[in-house]
Amino acid sequence: MAVITLPYRYLERLTGVDRETIISRLPMLGSDIERIEDDHVDVEFFPNRPDLFSVEGVARALRGFLGKETGLPEYRVNPSGMKFTVDPGLAAIRPVLGSAVIRGISFDEEAILSIMGLQEALHWAVGRGRSKVAIGIHDLDTVTPPFHYLASERTRTFVPLDYEEELTMEEILAKHPKGRMYSSIVNDFPRFPLIVDDLDRVLSFPPIINGELTRVTTETRNILLDCTGTDERAVRTAVTIICTAMAEAGASIESI
Repeated sequence: MAVITLPYRYLERLTGVDRETIISRLPMLGSDIERIEDDHVDVEFFPNRPDLFSVEGVARALRGFLGKETGLPEYRVNPSGMKFTVDPGLAAIRPVLGSAVIRGISFDEEAILSIMGLQEALHWAVGRGRSKVAIGIHDLDTVTPPFHYLASERTRTFVPLDYEEELTMEEILAKHPKGRMYSSIVNDFPRFPLIVDDLDRVLSFPPIINGELTRVTTETRNILLDCTGTDERAVRTAVTIICTAMAEAGASIESI
């Protein structure tokens, strides 16, 4: 079961209803309320409803349940004009890539916490601990397309998220908390998955850690989404859920 934190203020803004209505209706969506706090409610959803693993997804379901927006939602997707190349050497390592551009985001701390919470919940429920799918969310305006998904030398260096100094990819697996946690997914391969931009700057070492270069902040307005994995259906599911959640928050979606 996934426990999701739903801030009242953000959920009220997305649904147009007050917190009393929200709390009374949440169990009717198949959730169990774990705890009710002054500024948020924690709810638990079954793994077979990953579309409800975000504030935006819950808001969409509530609007439908309350009759405010009925029917199957439609989401417009425009071409971004950007490209992502994939190294054939990844076929035996981590062959599947899904990506999108998400524009026009207005990120406050609550929205950042929501998307990061969705990311981790999907890693658990859909990604099987990042082995089937891992998700990277990047500030698009810090990098230069086209992007390249490579089978990299293990000695390649970059600054991982929350660090100030460069580490080799092997050092990241040994020293970084995320590296130690997920090293077993990639450590037996002679090369490691790596995502870089057209200036050869590192965005991500999937499924381990993003680079500090593309950290998402409250100043971020446009996002590059990458989902890598070993299962095409899981990757497609993750891309769809994140893109539709961001569309619910007012962003526009572009294909790559």
